[in-house]
Amino acid sequence: MELNKKERKKLIARISEVSGVAQYALEAKMTNEQVIEVANNLKIISFIKAANNYNRYFQGQKTAEANTKLKKFMELTNSEFYKAGKWLVDALSTVGQDRKQNLLEKDLVHKADYNQTVTDLKDTIKEQQQTIRQQTSEAKKKIHDLEQRVDSLQKHLKLIQNYITDNYSSSNWHDIANHVQKKSGGR
Repeated sequence: MELNKKERKKLIARISEVSGVAQYALEAKMTNEQVIEVANNLKIISFIKAANNYNRYFQGQKTAEANTKLKKFMELTNSEFYKAGKWLVDALSTVGQDRKQNLLEKDLVHKADYNQTVTDLKDTIKEQQQTIRQQTSEAKKKIHDLEQRVDSLQKHLKLIQNYITDNYSSSNWHDIANHVQKKSGGR
């Protein structure tokens, strides 16, 4: 059966509302035949919406927790290098005996030692920035992997549903879905 754009858009909007899947994703990944088939089985899809929403919520919580930890880690004022640099700037902003005393307390009186310390601090900051970039990249990859896992699980569920519906009946699928829903507390 052919769908015109308006009919397709309307059916996709209904599917999105029942399933919780974004319309753009449905539009991009579903053929007209698939849209019609899913639209005819919206009740079945509604059974898994609560589980899908819970899964998204849980993933969002974990992502928010990881982002909070990452932000805290990346706060410059928490860095020992920042604190050391601030101390050094404060010490060097003094003059005469005060400067000498401050530098003596940290064994930084010699200019060559001071220059080496500044160079080392710059190198360490560069290494820290690289580490932060790497950790951010790894966090993004983990998030991407989790999203792909969710998509994969959704596809598996759809394949199971199709298998049961095709090989047994849609009423068997409804019975299974109802049973699972009751066992999960009706979420």
